[in-house]
Amino acid sequence: MLGDSQRVTAIQRTANVHSTPETHFEIDPQALIDAHRAARAGGPQVAGYYHSHPSGPPEPSATDRAMAAGDGRIWAIIGGNGKIRFWRDMPEGFQSVSYTCSEGPGRTP
Repeated sequence: MLGDSQRVTAIQRTANVHSTPETHFEIDPQALIDAHRAARAGGPQVAGYYHSHPSGPPEPSATDRAMAAGDGRIWAIIGGNGKIRFWRDMPEGFQSVSYTCSEGPGRTP
């Protein structure tokens, strides 16, 4: 997810390159490097990440908590029920984040 610490303005889809993608996720490292390079060149910042829990709730799993960097970025998790929740990855753990969706390019009201 691209934007800043308060707003996601774009989503960039990347491959899940983990060896067991049905239970874990790992962002394609080259895609992440490219996004950080673009941000340093004046593009939108890497605001956070998103992934799904196809058969679970939209909340951080034990694996998510173990892999978290505590860097303040946003994690969007889509649950098996189709609901999405946003979390801020803080040094002391994930904190639930409220959100609103607004109209924008490509979005139908």
